[in-house]
Amino acid sequence: MQTVTQIAKDILAREGGYVNDPDDPGWATNHGVTVHTMRRLGLDLTGDGIVDNEDVQVLDVARVLQIFIDHYFRGPGLDGLPIALQPSVFDMYVNAGNNAIKVL
Repeated sequence: MQTVTQIAKDILAREGGYVNDPDDPGWATNHGVTVHTMRRLGLDLTGDGIVDNEDVQVLDVARVLQIFIDHYFRGPGLDGLPIALQPSVFDMYVNAGNNAIKVL
């Protein structure tokens, strides 16, 4: 069975890099992490006192992996699910948030 880090790396490989599509409700996104998530987590990576698109642009892969594991896997308790369900629910949680739990 895959580890949570392996699952997170697989998700990361599918997510791609920085995009800021005005038709996407997530707005600015990098590797699957939205500006909204970064604001909620207080990730002011540029140190200018504002969490905005510039912070999303400089988000690196190592920090994304940690966000996925801490806030998208352990935070909502996905680590308590049966192991067979963890990869698919984790993947969906990255894309759909709490709706992944509702769908489950």
